[in-house]
Amino acid sequence: MSEPRPGLLVGGRYELLEVAGRGGMADVWRGRVRGDSGFVRDVAIKQMHTSLALQPPYVAMFVEEARIGALLRSPNLSEVHDFVHDRGHYYMIQEWIDGIDLGTWIKWHAGRDEATRWELVAAVGVGILRALAAAHERVGAGGEPLPIVHRDVSPHNVLLTTRGMVKVIDFGLAFAPDRPTETTEPGVVKGKMSYLAPELVSGGRPCPASDQFACASVLWEALVGRKLFDGATDYETYCRLRDCQVQPLRPLRPDVPAPFAQIIHRALSATIEQRFPSTREMARQIGTALKKVQLRKDLHTVLARSVADVRAEVGLGPRSGELSEITPLADLAAEGAPASRPEGAGGAAAQALDRLRSLRHYLPFFGKRRG
Repeated sequence: MSEPRPGLLVGGRYELLEVAGRGGMADVWRGRVRGDSGFVRDVAIKQMHTSLALQPPYVAMFVEEARIGALLRSPNLSEVHDFVHDRGHYYMIQEWIDGIDLGTWIKWHAGRDEATRWELVAAVGVGILRALAAAHERVGAGGEPLPIVHRDVSPHNVLLTTRGMVKVIDFGLAFAPDRPTETTEPGVVKGKMSYLAPELVSGGRPCPASDQFACASVLWEALVGRKLFDGATDYETYCRLRDCQVQPLRPLRPDVPAPFAQIIHRALSATIEQRFPSTREMARQIGTALKKVQLRKDLHTVLARSVADVRAEVGLGPRSGELSEITPLADLAAEGAPASRPEGAGGAAAQALDRLRSLRHYLPFFGKRRG
């Protein structure tokens, strides 16, 4: 089975242009769909790694991600337009998003020793929470609750667009009560370890409040410039999560209004009952905190300008499709993903599997000291 290449036409209508990002399970291509009378539209084409396309369990995960993406509707979610199986390869056709991921935005500010504007972080939080609310509030055909838990909320799965919008991506690890099969083994938890909620590292079932905790951890990181839960070893990180060792925010960022800091700390509570009743309610309270501050400029405009500044600084052009060694969608599924594919099919398969395994953690965690 040959590897996809630029110029290839997928499903008879989607043209691959260039790789825009690489993740543990798939590459994301900037693509183009052509219609009648000269109609042209850019799309994102998520192509499952060739090595994983031969393994039914991973194909099932990819199909499930597309199914969930097609079910959800929100301005803060990336739309799934189509799913294609072509010449042995699997492709998910999604909305094309010009922007950068939140992790890049945070690191850019930290690298300049510059604090992020708390108002922008709050606005980003509202966008994340509205996206999660759309998943958590899903109902079935009969009106029964069928919440979808993202299970992998992290800075690299949040995109900031050049128009100042927030988009949550990658439901590849999502938990849905109506999914055909649940592949998680007993004693295993999925997601990036630093953003797992205490109930998950204790072996509990994923729930909407777990996503709420992860979102609050992301907001804490965006304000401080480093991860909230980040031990020298996997086991140390596990212990900090298990014991919910949350460092107070305001001593580190005294400019952050107390109401906003209190919202973040409530969502970071050790027990589900102490958190907000829903992500929508948390978003509403952040919105109230923002209204109490007299803002001179529209936050979407300010965020859009900030995204443009970061893109220019890291060498990206006005559009994320412009060629660059740095891509705004890099590392979609796991931190530390390489910027280019390793030589040899065997190496690619092994590395892809290693990245996917890094999102599956056995309880308790015993890890080696990081290099």
